Amino acid sequence: MASRKMTDEHGKKLIWLVLALALTVAAILIIPGLLEKEEEIVHQQASTDFGSLVKKEYNGKTYVVRTGLTPILLIGVDRGENAVEQWGYQQGGQADFLLLIVIDSSEKKVRMLQIDRDTITDVETLGVLGNVIGTRKLQIALSHSYGKTPQDNCNYTIQTVSNLLQGEPLDLYFSLNMASVAKFNDLLGGVTVTMQEDHTLINPAFTKGATLHLMGQDAYDYVHSRQYVDDGTNVSRMARQRNYMLAAKDTLLSRLKESGFVDTLFDTLGSDLVTNVSRGRLINEAAKASQYEVEEITQMVGERRIGVDGYMEFYADEQFLIDWVLSVFYREYK
Repeated sequence: MASRKMTDEHGKKLIWLVLALALTVAAILIIPGLLEKEEEIVHQQASTDFGSLVKKEYNGKTYVVRTGLTPILLIGVDRGENAVEQWGYQQGGQADFLLLIVIDSSEKKVRMLQIDRDTITDVETLGVLGNVIGTRKLQIALSHSYGKTPQDNCNYTIQTVSNLLQGEPLDLYFSLNMASVAKFNDLLGGVTVTMQEDHTLINPAFTKGATLHLMGQDAYDYVHSRQYVDDGTNVSRMARQRNYMLAAKDTLLSRLKESGFVDTLFDTLGSDLVTNVSRGRLINEAAKASQYEVEEITQMVGERRIGVDGYMEFYADEQFLIDWVLSVFYREYK
């Protein structure tokens, strides 16, 4: 009798052990997939100006939200050395560089939109005490100046970009102080760039057609300089930034897959880097993107003119924005 009781207890323990193992396996194999599905559903339900509906009617066609998208906004902030230590409601610096990257896991593609910092759009503004006082038509770069913390600054910028793109929800961002480009560049081991135009006002070595391995300050000067360089506009600077990104792309994707590189990246950039993307997620997204087709960077279409205050203004073509959003975030439903 005692022997049978011991056998029953042993059997119960074995059953519980099997159940525990099964739950553990389920947690490892199933739950991450469910979380991804949940993220996709949330993205669908938070679709643009048509509420919680997954479908959108436009010009007689029906569109549905693509699943498996990961939009990340890259923000290059012009604040200068050590300015990150000084914060106020209107002192977050300007977003001189804006690049929206959309990783599409369904089509295995990476699409990018470079947003002109001079783009005029509705920017939510704060008073000196931090209260929202309304919206103004301003250069989109100024959206980053509002907020009490670096995270606030990024949230104002990403919300402004979302509004510009027909209300498409965005939440992930990387913000980097432009002054730290030199550190980022050198962490990659430098970047080899061929000069597309004559940029000798930046550096006498930057002659048209010259292929140079940029290190440190030279890399920063190449992507940041604007006044008195080329035609002095942001258009020329954005062209240099695209040229640099194209040259750095393969090296960056390769380095991101190296063990420990992401930790080194975060530690090296320190407080110059502000992001809401975890190190683990960055590694996962980089691993995916490295296997996908990376399309050419899309440039915004619109009109440039000098404003009444003497500063350059860029007005994005509304139809271009609608078409880009539909092509990247949606697919035609047939």
